[in-house]
Amino acid sequence: MEQLNPFDDPAQVCRVRHNEQRQYSLWPDFSSVPAGWTSVFGPSPRAECVEWLESPWMDRRPANLVALRR
Repeated sequence: MEQLNPFDDPAQVCRVRHNEQRQYSLWPDFSSVPAGWTSVFGPSPRAECVEWLESPWMDRRPANLVALRR
């Protein structure tokens, strides 16, 4: 039986994390927070985290690019 990657498991409880450049990433809740990253949403079911990430209000550009447009 093929084992699912925990990052792809639809039943996984996840968190959304971001770094100082406001780059966002989806991580399984069981994983430790990598250096330079902060949890900003969750723990929640993976689908809710993906929905949060895909919300239309979010500017997904890194902070250094947003600063260039101001």
